[in-house]
Amino acid sequence: MIKTRISRKKASALVLTALMVLSMVAMSGAVLGQEVQRGGQERTFNPGVGGANDIVVSEQKPVVFQGEDDIDFVGQDGQPIDASNLIGVSGNAEGIPLESPVPEDQELGQYAIDGRAANIGVTVQRPRVTDLEVFNERGVDVEGSTVQEDETLLISGEWNFQQAEDLSLEVTDENGNEITGDVLTQVDDISQAQRDRLQGPYAQNPGKVANPGQRGTETGIEYLQGLGQFNQSELNGTQRLEAAYWAIDLSDQDAGDYTITVEGWDNLDFGAATRSTVVSVTGDENVILDLESDEATRGQNVRYTVRGSSAGATHYVAIEDTDFRNNQVDERVFRDVEDTIDRGTLDTNGDGQADLAWAQLEIDDDTGLGVGQIDSTYLDDTSVDVNLYEADQNLSEIADNVGNTEDDLSLDISEGELSFESPAGTYIAGQEEDVRGTAAQGVDDVAVYVRDQGDWELVDINEDGELSQQDLISVDADGEWEERDVTLSQANDILSIPGRYRIGVVEAVDVVQNGEIAQTLTTSEFSSATSEQTSIIVTEPTLGGGNSSLAAPFGATSPMAMQDQQNNTTQQQEQQDRTWVFRTYNEQIAVEDGTVEVTGVAPGLDEVLVVMIDSRGRTVTETVSVDDNDVFEEDDIELVTREGRELNEGQIRGMVIGLGRDTVVGDGVLPGVDDADLASLESWIQSFGAGLTQEQVSERISDETTDEAGSDDLILTQTFRYADAATSVSAIAPQGQADQLDVPGFQTQTTPVETGETMVVQGLTNRRPDDNTITVEVIDGPSAADFDSAATDDWGRNGVWSVNLSTEGVQPGTYTLEVDDGDNTDIVQFQVVEQGADQQTTTEQPEAAEEGNETTTPAEGNETTAAEQDDDQAGDETDAAAGNQTQEVAQAGNTLEIQSEGESLSYTISFAGTVEAVEDQTEESDEVRDDGTVVGQVGDGDASDAYEFVGQITDISAEGDLSSATFVLNGEEVEPGDLPDATANNSSMVAPAVADSPA
Repeated sequence: MIKTRISRKKASALVLTALMVLSMVAMSGAVLGQEVQRGGQERTFNPGVGGANDIVVSEQKPVVFQGEDDIDFVGQDGQPIDASNLIGVSGNAEGIPLESPVPEDQELGQYAIDGRAANIGVTVQRPRVTDLEVFNERGVDVEGSTVQEDETLLISGEWNFQQAEDLSLEVTDENGNEITGDVLTQVDDISQAQRDRLQGPYAQNPGKVANPGQRGTETGIEYLQGLGQFNQSELNGTQRLEAAYWAIDLSDQDAGDYTITVEGWDNLDFGAATRSTVVSVTGDENVILDLESDEATRGQNVRYTVRGSSAGATHYVAIEDTDFRNNQVDERVFRDVEDTIDRGTLDTNGDGQADLAWAQLEIDDDTGLGVGQIDSTYLDDTSVDVNLYEADQNLSEIADNVGNTEDDLSLDISEGELSFESPAGTYIAGQEEDVRGTAAQGVDDVAVYVRDQGDWELVDINEDGELSQQDLISVDADGEWEERDVTLSQANDILSIPGRYRIGVVEAVDVVQNGEIAQTLTTSEFSSATSEQTSIIVTEPTLGGGNSSLAAPFGATSPMAMQDQQNNTTQQQEQQDRTWVFRTYNEQIAVEDGTVEVTGVAPGLDEVLVVMIDSRGRTVTETVSVDDNDVFEEDDIELVTREGRELNEGQIRGMVIGLGRDTVVGDGVLPGVDDADLASLESWIQSFGAGLTQEQVSERISDETTDEAGSDDLILTQTFRYADAATSVSAIAPQGQADQLDVPGFQTQTTPVETGETMVVQGLTNRRPDDNTITVEVIDGPSAADFDSAATDDWGRNGVWSVNLSTEGVQPGTYTLEVDDGDNTDIVQFQVVEQGADQQTTTEQPEAAEEGNETTTPAEGNETTAAEQDDDQAGDETDAAAGNQTQEVAQAGNTLEIQSEGESLSYTISFAGTVEAVEDQTEESDEVRDDGTVVGQVGDGDASDAYEFVGQITDISAEGDLSSATFVLNGEEVEPGDLPDATANNSSMVAPAVADSPA
């Protein structure tokens, strides 16, 4: 049996729709007619058993139904009318004669005499049972649901063929046995709620619900309700009912499914003219509570179901305070879903504190169940008692006897897991960090705490300066929680001091009470909550070169000395690039390039200040931001002061300054400046007046930053030269000997190349790669035109460049090669010899740096001057490597001698370049360090020390009276303070070669 249900609301809508259609049909002649009294003015019909059923054909076209039998058509004068004379005049019925009995498939519509719409006639409709409802004792429709076995039910049926046939009721058990007469009962057995459901004549005559049964024509006993069961006085002049009613009592029946059917009692019992529903009768005497699961991880939702109650009944479900986290009763433990109609908390003893949380459920009239959900977020990790109370109890009755339950079950709650993923292990004070982790299902929010030796302290995760619920972190649907870019050292001062601490995460509901979040937790409170913790080591912010994570020891060793002189690989060049902050080439910045690139790392810092100081104390400053990867980088910082003056050529002292954990300069006070941040430091440096030396400016900066008492500032220093552009050739050799070339020095090394070989041209430059290109071209020789030109824009920080040239098809002889960087040239001669020739001689020639200053290259047995110069040009010759020095001096380097007049003097001299002690003129106690610094002592038997060097003397200091010693530079006595200026040009043109130069 197919169960069908149309609600009262839907039925009303259908009736309204039908009436609207009927009204339209009456006006337009469509398929449906008005519902007109079929017997005319006199009652000549009876829809019940045994009465006449004449249809008075009229202009109002009264309704007949498909499938009707035993009806007669008469005119208003009482004369019979043959049905075949009634012919369809609308819709699909047009032109079709009406049959009698009316077939079940007769076309719907209006029929009139002779097929003329204006004539008298009838309307054919389809018979339908429009609604079937089963009301329990609460007056709730339980059609298709479950009922108690001791309940009396009120059956209600609505139909559209009331004037044709009454409705008949049939009740069958699940075995198909018809038991209608056995279950029908009197109106006295129904409840008041059911009486209130009666409408129309049944409401005025409730006794009509009783039904003794009637014998129909060849139909057996029929249990009828309808117009045929009322007399005219009971109908009060109406020929229509709202519904028909029966009362049945299933208390003597077994538990099981029972089918209730209403239909026309005679012919109209087919198709839509019949309707059935099934109700399940339960034999359970007790209402029971079911849980979806008896275990749950805290935070999960658990479904619960109330069974065995009556549809429409209400029940309370409750959980007591001892089962809540921290005994904090929260009504949200019951979700406002499914059949929950209300929820709240209850103070059972009047002490002002809630003792339990409750939810009120209503048993659904469709399912016979009451369904709700428990949100275990608010429950303690224990065995929780869920109590169900009897139907229709109120809260006062429950408060009087909390233990008087209808049913109860236990729900075991286990603690959900949390994890802390970042920061992991270490944290640099001042650094922005993503704080994140995971949480078990059901955890909505978490809070982060840190601990030193005492209590756990809340982290101001949003860094607004206040500790509140705004510091909670929401958990995403996938179980992840995260707060990005948190400066933990500012969010909680525990993490501002280097050391080892604990950092943890706690589920929010464990630390929030009455809308306030706990700012501190004892170790016991933290452990008893849903929490997780890990160790964190806080370290100082650092400054370092390139991508290094540690501060490079700037000034400790020369970048040139750190290179492996036997290895010129890209890997070593990259390593060198990572080490030094100011990106120089051959320790220089070319004036023609005019800019310097600064790059490094500064974990824990937001920005750094770059300062460059020239020999006259003029400064260039630039504030550079540190990105999320802890890298600071700035391209093309111009070596031009704020006033627009270019820095002086010569030694430049570069500094990178960062503020430490306290984020203030030095001790927090700068002369004449209100603030002590990095911007104020920059303004203060820019305010220095003229007349200060490089050393004075450096000392002033150091005094207010790193040398200030209590300062945690960071500083990196690096020196380089600001010099004219210089590009030179250092070696020409066969490719097979390229790895045997010496470090670039004062002289060009040339080795004859056999024809057909590839030769390597190597050189030194201070130009910036990428922005500049070095081209190499053979400009003179027997077959110079057969050489291809070569170019490169790629070299490392040591300034060493290299290209290859093929000698395939080239004639033997002496050739001239020119190197050009766009601003400078160098010209060198080399030899190409026959294959197999025993040419092992290496020729050396001094370098030439200026365009037009050509180099003399002696070849075996053939000394040739590359360019003859007039006497008046001789004074203009300039050696590219030694500036204004003679070639002999350039080749030999410079000599500095320190002579004592008998008094002891300890000295320290710094060189920007290379330096060696002169044998037999220095003591074993004198030391030449890798960074170009010499430390020694004269006097007390040591008459003098001597050093050979290439480059500039950058600094000189002594313990004792400098006037007691004499300093002799290249044979001439020079005052100690004048030595830096006297050697200022010694390294701008000469490659700082010798032993520690890069390969």
